[in-house]
Amino acid sequence: MTDRKLLTARGKHANGQRRPSPMMAPFIAAKTALPQMLRARIRRQRLFDALDAAVRCPLTVVCAGAGWGKTVLVSAWADARRTPVAWLTLDAHDNDVQLFWSSVAAALRAAGTVPPDSPLAELNAVPTDHVERLRHVARGLGRLAAPTVLVLDDFHEITDDDVLRELSGLLRHPPAGLRLVLLTRSQVALPVHRMRATGEMAEIRAGELAFTVPEAADLLSRHGLTLPDDEVAALVEHTEGWAAGLQLGATFLAGPDSHRTVADFAGDVRAVDDYLADEVLAGQSPHLYRFLLQTSICEHVCGDLADAITLGSDGQRTLEELERVNDFVVRLGAKPHWFRYHHLLRDVLRHRLLLESPTALPELHRRAAGWHAAHNSVFEAIEHAVAAEDWPYVGRLVVTQAAPLIASAHRAALVRLLAQVPPGEFAATPELMVCVALMLFHAGDYDAIETQLAGTSELLRGRSEAQRLPVEITLRSLRVAVHRAGGDMPAVVAETTQLLAMLAKVRFAEVPSAVQYRAIALNNKGFGLLWTDRPDRAQRYLWAASTAARAAGVELIEISALGHLALVEVMSGSVQEAARLADAARELAERRGLLSALQTGAAHLALALVHLEGGDLPAAQRAVQQAMRAHRGEPAAAQWLVRVGVQARLALAQGDPGAARAFLDEARRGVDPRLRAPALQRWLTLAESEVDLATGAADTVAQRYAVLSRSDRLSSPERVCAARAGYATHDLRHAAELLTGLRAPMSDTAATVAARIVGAQVADAAGHGLQAADHLAEAFALADSEGIRRPFLALRDARLDTLVARQNLLTHRNADFVAEIQSAMRASTPVHRPALPAGPLSERETEVLRYLPTMLTAGEIAGELGVSVNTIKAHMRSIYRKLEAPRRSAVVTRAREYGLL
Repeated sequence: MTDRKLLTARGKHANGQRRPSPMMAPFIAAKTALPQMLRARIRRQRLFDALDAAVRCPLTVVCAGAGWGKTVLVSAWADARRTPVAWLTLDAHDNDVQLFWSSVAAALRAAGTVPPDSPLAELNAVPTDHVERLRHVARGLGRLAAPTVLVLDDFHEITDDDVLRELSGLLRHPPAGLRLVLLTRSQVALPVHRMRATGEMAEIRAGELAFTVPEAADLLSRHGLTLPDDEVAALVEHTEGWAAGLQLGATFLAGPDSHRTVADFAGDVRAVDDYLADEVLAGQSPHLYRFLLQTSICEHVCGDLADAITLGSDGQRTLEELERVNDFVVRLGAKPHWFRYHHLLRDVLRHRLLLESPTALPELHRRAAGWHAAHNSVFEAIEHAVAAEDWPYVGRLVVTQAAPLIASAHRAALVRLLAQVPPGEFAATPELMVCVALMLFHAGDYDAIETQLAGTSELLRGRSEAQRLPVEITLRSLRVAVHRAGGDMPAVVAETTQLLAMLAKVRFAEVPSAVQYRAIALNNKGFGLLWTDRPDRAQRYLWAASTAARAAGVELIEISALGHLALVEVMSGSVQEAARLADAARELAERRGLLSALQTGAAHLALALVHLEGGDLPAAQRAVQQAMRAHRGEPAAAQWLVRVGVQARLALAQGDPGAARAFLDEARRGVDPRLRAPALQRWLTLAESEVDLATGAADTVAQRYAVLSRSDRLSSPERVCAARAGYATHDLRHAAELLTGLRAPMSDTAATVAARIVGAQVADAAGHGLQAADHLAEAFALADSEGIRRPFLALRDARLDTLVARQNLLTHRNADFVAEIQSAMRASTPVHRPALPAGPLSERETEVLRYLPTMLTAGEIAGELGVSVNTIKAHMRSIYRKLEAPRRSAVVTRAREYGLL
């Protein structure tokens, strides 16, 4: 039913490379490179030895104020080691838990310490679910080439509670092969007291970092200075061994005035800023001084970016020259591409720029934003546009480049950037109004989005078509998202059809995000076609979506498309193909750390249905639980209904039709009033019919499909279900007529197997024993090839027991499979569990119940599920009431009696 070659094809650019994620800034290599300080680096053997001893512990903290030489020391030590050291220079942007772990993974990969089969091998975006995130990261860190040293420079920049909490959790049980080294100006905000007390932590502080007289003499010699020991000692005394003070003193003494002495350099560390301004900056040419001022707006700078900011053409040459002659310009990496200024120097430069050229700042930030926008570093572009307070430009950047990220793992980071726009500015342009709609979408306030979009359309009036098109693409994409959330599938199909036509008119240079928009639109159209009962067309669009998403680097869309392709297959009965597609989606999600993302839900549910058909109920249950974890991100109406439908089928397969009916009742009560998804509704009706047949309501099923067949053509599974009802009500002729049209081999193998089994039952009941044997032989042959077992267990009765036993005696083909099925049927006596006294547990109550047999407290359960402790306690009280149990242990006992655990 599918073009199977497409699945194994790697969607790439023409040059064979995957499109980089917009979150991966072009200087990610700079952040993960070992700093190179050519003139300042000296070998301080006593501290090298101290670091060698320190990294025998899981955690080493190098803590001292600015300018004490933390980075210089540790980078020189790392450069001298024979084993690799992973390096990550942190900044304020890393105060995002997903970005933090993504950057850590990039640093470890850059150091070559990540094996190819590690979960960190291709990790660009990490899971949004904190439990899944920690498990994924821990698994990856546990497979590192041992022992691996990871240096986190400028750790004081990290203030985000989520980052600190997760790093603390990791340190409670540190991976055996990881040695973490933190370079920080202040005490780390981590619970290190236990590690300090147990000897699992080493510390190097300012006292140890202070230069000794011999080390200071070595440093001065690097500047061409040879001083008497007493003068070197005086300089060390004046500076208290402070590395920055010594560097400044060396620069002062090596200056053009040959009569300067140590006594002339006061070494007053409080005057460093003044010294940098008066001695280092004042001595530069006007051109170089202006270059330093203007480029100081960036955390990292390369020659091309510097040229864009300064409107010059010598940025690369200037940066390389500054590195050669100035200890305050640091090259990042072995090649002279990216650089950063020493923190002290950058602070002085930015202060000077603010004092001397405040009116120039917005324009400088606009230039930097333009460069980043042209180089696919979308978030850096928006950050500079925000710094420029150019709110219309922020809106344009979002519409043309960033908006599709709302459907990615980076949506929270995008929303945080948009929250920096002053509320009063949002009504100024259509693009800024789109930003509001994106934030409403993130908040799940779908009803308010349409009003916002209508206002945006009003502002577009009077613009040319070329000016309107980027905004209208975003507007229509948001409308599609709203329709999808509510389950209005015909509207999804109609809107995506128009959206794809609009995208065909766009040039990439005008709307760089068009490739992402197209992948999302193709996926949404395939989704809509699936649930409007056009599976063949749905497949074509979903395959196109998976290929387009891979090329565009929108991995969540690729995962979603593959997962829905798997659903198409399994709902049509092609079990093996569904398993292959679902496994492909889950494997991609696992590699990218996205196994609990909302977009993986379809793959988990498809795999649950595959396991159901194969008779592996525990595996099906695990897949459903994984889907529930993914669906914590508020699934759309159709996604939620699919999950409830799978849960109903699982409960029925477990011999609990009462629980299955409760799930289906929940689906009817909780359905979104906007839902229009005929294929999904018929699929749920089919599940309801199977529950009716299991509970003896065959007449209801017969009447239901008699009415439906007068208005619409029955699908193969529906005809099989109607035939089952005819067999149960002894209307054998009608049952045979329903099955006669299914005699030709069908693509939906599971329905074919069921049809042959029911055909065997009907034929045997009518006295046609040979025909019954032929039907059953066909059923076994098909089922064995696809690994299908469920129909034999679901359709079991005394007649089928006899027919299978007879087949086991007669057949030579599929003999092992027949014997296996016969054994499973004997063991599948249905379990009829009583209903709960006060009604069934809700979905969230069922989830909480699973934690009650553990030792976790209510507060710890709340942390696992990401809700408040009061919410957990309310759910527990409701569980106690429904199970009529006074305490936790009794609840667990009663739950097991009811088969809930």
